[in-house]
Amino acid sequence: MKSIATILKGTAPVLALFAMTQCTTMTGTSSADEKTFIVGPQTADCTGVAPMKCLQVKEKTSENWTNFYSNIEGFTYEPGYEYVLKVKTEKIANPPADASSIKYTLVKQVSKIKKQGTAANEKTIIVGAQTVDCSAGAGRMKCMQVKENASENWTNFYSNIEGFTYEPGYEYVLKVKTEKIANPPADASSIKYTLIEQVSKTKK
Repeated sequence: MKSIATILKGTAPVLALFAMTQCTTMTGTSSADEKTFIVGPQTADCTGVAPMKCLQVKEKTSENWTNFYSNIEGFTYEPGYEYVLKVKTEKIANPPADASSIKYTLVKQVSKIKKQGTAANEKTIIVGAQTVDCSAGAGRMKCMQVKENASENWTNFYSNIEGFTYEPGYEYVLKVKTEKIANPPADASSIKYTLIEQVSKTKK
């Protein structure tokens, strides 16, 4: 009996060490399944199975925004705010066709900051006071002169801006929305431009 007691006494520290090792391993695995996301203040047009709106997401502030085609369980998105989220990721063994193989679940909303930023599919353009002759496809036309920064040279604008009425002799600053056209007609622009706001109109 004494020898058995001695054996048990000797194995106790080994069992304790084994248990501690297992706990450490499990904890490490859990933390590896968590990551931090920065979610942008606007969604962008994207195409999954069908055209949809994607969250703009990155893991580091220095990175570019990327389309996020999945959803984050437990997270309610509100446009105009930039979020920092801690999320849990879980691999889905047999995901449905065209669905994400990873399930994202909100662990903690670290921050929510109001932003006055521009959406990924919005831009500001300057429209010149005069049009110029230009060629598009089989015919000739009048092109508006456009640039995005005052320091740039004017470029021909072969499309039109829905909701905007151009008047020669005025220089405009416009905020426009851009949308990709899936199957544009031959010799037509692959981007649709829609006026969001006429910021200024200056006589030239």
